[in-house]
Amino acid sequence: MINHFRVLGVKTNASDDDIKKAYKRLSNRYHPDKLLGLSDNEKEQAASQLQRVKQAYDVLADPKQKSAFVKDFNNVIVTDPAAAMQELWDQYY
Repeated sequence: MINHFRVLGVKTNASDDDIKKAYKRLSNRYHPDKLLGLSDNEKEQAASQLQRVKQAYDVLADPKQKSAFVKDFNNVIVTDPAAAMQELWDQYY
């Protein structure tokens, strides 16, 4: 699962303004018009990163999508990695 907060470089308790500022900063950094003098490969990587930034902003800017993402993301986080690994081990062996 992609951590949209990490993509934008904001904390999970970031305000809507912080999310918007991070999106603007990153979209300017990876925008094709700003990438003069880079190789085609670097431009493709920047375009891919720009797409990830747009996707992250789309999710975090919409209150319904953001709350669903946070709920799902909190369910994915493993609080006790050793117990989780033991459970996986017991399931397969």
